[in-house]
Amino acid sequence: MENFNRELDPLDHQIAFYTSFGLNGAEVARKLGKNKSTINRRLHNNLLLAEINYRTNQLFDTYSGKFAILVHRVLDKAIENIDNGDPISFREVNEILKSFNQIYFKDVPYRDENAAYIAIKNYCRDFDIDANELATLARRIIEEEENNNKDKKKSA
Repeated sequence: MENFNRELDPLDHQIAFYTSFGLNGAEVARKLGKNKSTINRRLHNNLLLAEINYRTNQLFDTYSGKFAILVHRVLDKAIENIDNGDPISFREVNEILKSFNQIYFKDVPYRDENAAYIAIKNYCRDFDIDANELATLARRIIEEEENNNKDKKKSA
């Protein structure tokens, strides 16, 4: 029977810290002075992914209320500028709306949720794709692969 290690190494905790703040594998490797492949290999550990999701969720819970207040103030200021006839650029409007979207319409994965499921859900929402159609397509591809594997086993 295999012995599974359920504890994270100190390096994993450092990776989780930097990754939860949005750094990618190459940036984390540069910060820690490690090889990029080492970091990316460790990022496939489910326990590390759960820790990253947990930390991301903590950050979201900590700052979402304050960020919501900030978004409301920015929207009020933008409306005030428009009412006064002051110019407001498309870029400013776009940044306001992106911030609003991130705080109100994004799902943040919890430790017990599947991060891939949340990512797919957000992707479908961002690109206006029907999640049911995507799931049907994925199921069809998986079934075709299973049938191909069965046919290979029968012919062998």
